[in-house]
Amino acid sequence: MYITSVDIFRYDLPLSPPFTHASSGTVTHLQEVYVKLTADTGEVGWSEVRGNCEYVTGDTPERIVAVLQHRLAPCLLGKNPLQRNAINRELDRLIAGNSAARAAIDIALLDLAGKHYHIPVAQLLGGIVQSSFASDATIAFGTVEQARQEATDYLQAGFRVLKVRVGTDRVLDLARVAAARERIEQLGLTEEVLFCVDANQGWSVKEAAIRIAQYAPLGVEWLEQPVPAEHIAGLKALKQMSTIPIVADESCKSIADVARIAAEDAADIVHLKIVKAGSIANLQQMMSIAEAFHIPVMLGQMDEGRLATAALLHAAAASNAKHFEVWGFQRVKAEDDPASALMVENGRVHLPAGAGLGISVDENRLHKVVSLSL
Repeated sequence: MYITSVDIFRYDLPLSPPFTHASSGTVTHLQEVYVKLTADTGEVGWSEVRGNCEYVTGDTPERIVAVLQHRLAPCLLGKNPLQRNAINRELDRLIAGNSAARAAIDIALLDLAGKHYHIPVAQLLGGIVQSSFASDATIAFGTVEQARQEATDYLQAGFRVLKVRVGTDRVLDLARVAAARERIEQLGLTEEVLFCVDANQGWSVKEAAIRIAQYAPLGVEWLEQPVPAEHIAGLKALKQMSTIPIVADESCKSIADVARIAAEDAADIVHLKIVKAGSIANLQQMMSIAEAFHIPVMLGQMDEGRLATAALLHAAAASNAKHFEVWGFQRVKAEDDPASALMVENGRVHLPAGAGLGISVDENRLHKVVSLSL
């Protein structure tokens, strides 16, 4: 068995409504890159990665496509796709960084292997230990009334982890957090709901310390990425003084990052994502380091389409993680996504059934930009 062709596609997923946070500004579309690997047997493997993640990984759709076309894809032709470890090792030697492009290859290899063996990707990763995931639901920037309404909608839909985006306007942020908390209390769900805020690198250490004092009385139970990604010392300082657990997200871009955070005791929780890790293989190593240091893991994603979400769900299904952010496709209407649907029920996202990732892709809706073959 060997790879006969690599096709690369682009497709923009419109967001309804758009989202904004402190790092990204306003995003109206998810600029996705899709990869299709075809084997001589006729079997195919698919992947999807978010392209417009320059505020976290430095990637753009154009950069991802170029790296795939000129560096990674040519190395795949003629290779046995079932030899994933050997392929990943070769790509490690070939190019550093470029985590989204690397993730696209690893996910597609796993999808292809799962289809070849007629088993879910999670089985290839060690077996399914959980098959549905209580996701957080994120309250975007907006007015106080919008925060109150979003909180109401999510809670009534069964979500029991709410996260409020903060990090821009101090007064408005506080009012939005208070409004969301008020709805939790009014609905009698105080004991059931995990209530969080995410600053997306929006503050200095001093600003974060002030915000912690303001948010703690509102029942905020964790604060995600308060300071810039590279400021590990700042994370550590906040962890030592904070009454609210500190979550590292953008700071966890590599295996080495997680090892440093663990060794320096710089965060209470680590938020890990495939597109940052560069592969599911790397993601599993990052989880192992966190577990060795008894640091809870949250598995999440950028806002992405359903195919990319499915890849994370399979990694989650084979993990011991207890916290999840797998609701990133919420603002993409099903009819606007070329990938098939995911089941969401009472605040839980379910692992897709079937071989590989368990997701079908309408190739006719995608825009092919590169095609390489033997």
